[in-house]
Amino acid sequence: MGMQQQLAKETKLIAALKQHYEHYHADDLAALKELYEYHAKNCVRAAELTVERRRRGEYLKLAREWTEAATTLQAWTDRMMARRSNQAKPPDNPRKGGKRSTR
Repeated sequence: MGMQQQLAKETKLIAALKQHYEHYHADDLAALKELYEYHAKNCVRAAELTVERRRRGEYLKLAREWTEAATTLQAWTDRMMARRSNQAKPPDNPRKGGKRSTR
């Protein structure tokens, strides 16, 4: 199998893994983020152990993709948490800062 074919196969595999993880870990986004970070670290380790420049570059590219996926997931989670906290806040008191009650 040629280098280009193998890289295309790996790219498809990563896309399939992401779909699988997102389906089975949809309820635990923190675990999903950790899983993405785990893959990124392993790709970096593989790059460090690889002598061939081209292959090392591909491992680093994969590490970047996993890291970006984790970062995107974190940003999405942060936005969702912000929305939830904004919805949970009680409405502002219209009398706040106004005249004091004479009672």
